[in-house]
Amino acid sequence: MRLPAVQIGETVVALVLAACSSGAPSATPSTPPAESQPTPTDVATVVPSPADTPVPRTMLVDTDVAADDLVALAFLIVSPQVNLAGITVSGTGEAHCAGGVDVVLRLLDRLDAPDIPVACGREMPLAGSHAFPDAWREHADQGSGLLLEATSRTPSPSTAVELITSLARDNAPLTVLALGPETNLADALTTDPDLAAELGPVFIMGGALHVPGNLVCCGAPEGNSVAEWNVYVDPRAANVVVDSGITPTFISLDGTNQVPLTPEFAARIMEPGAGLAGAVVAQLFTANPFMTDGSYFLWDPLAAELAAGHPIGTFSPASIAVEEAEGPESGFTRPTSGLPNIQFLTTIDPAAAEDTLLRVLNGR
Repeated sequence: MRLPAVQIGETVVALVLAACSSGAPSATPSTPPAESQPTPTDVATVVPSPADTPVPRTMLVDTDVAADDLVALAFLIVSPQVNLAGITVSGTGEAHCAGGVDVVLRLLDRLDAPDIPVACGREMPLAGSHAFPDAWREHADQGSGLLLEATSRTPSPSTAVELITSLARDNAPLTVLALGPETNLADALTTDPDLAAELGPVFIMGGALHVPGNLVCCGAPEGNSVAEWNVYVDPRAANVVVDSGITPTFISLDGTNQVPLTPEFAARIMEPGAGLAGAVVAQLFTANPFMTDGSYFLWDPLAAELAAGHPIGTFSPASIAVEEAEGPESGFTRPTSGLPNIQFLTTIDPAAAEDTLLRVLNGR
């Protein structure tokens, strides 16, 4: 769902910046059933306090390698609360397999990370033909402007499905963080019916339940004001994950809309004396000034912080069904009546989120 600006002409850049302007168009999504609306008694802090959090959490990250994914990956690679066991690239996301895997391997090298297996999955959604705009994908394939040296690291011989399955069995409980379309995770759950019972907590950056979506630019379908990009690209995959019984945690636009990437915070990141990961993020911000003008959001970094166990937000239980049919609500994470099958981000502390990101990136 990230919105990179690519220098392919003033018109396209302006469109990308317009897409980022609020993360939420003015149109209002279809009103969900009244019983699905969260009430004050629904809301609960589900991220435990540091004293109760296993340190480190063994984690697999499924990423589509967009610009905010790179911030999240840098955070997780250097986080003392995370043992990063593997990275899978969602080939249905912003990056294609070849470009995405190469960028991830070079980023691992840049941050002196240990040998972490990196694999990719399919490049077409489980159903349909939704895709991110070509300009965004080209930008992600090129590392979103980061200057990353070539590396001798090589991809895992496993597929994404094989890597997810093997890591889940060898690292119980394995925390999974999906930062792009859920194609790889859905593929793994379909291939191995026992996987759902073997996974630990599953966090998904995606969805918009009670706020508008963000399909507002550059090839997005006209009239769809309710879908979020990651879910829209592969709604069938999102339904597979939700229906698997794992009760995933959605880091949805309901919460991420509360934390724009402000110029003030970007200036703190770009101050002299940054740590190794902080310097990478500063370089990313310099290469992509649209990220730091107040119109961008900390989508994937927030998901990374919450998956790592930082107590910066609260969640509510909900029952949803993802709209798969083509039309103005395709990809909508529609609230429904019934027993909760997910929980979603409802409130977040922006100051705590910013401070945590800055502290970990700079090794403090």
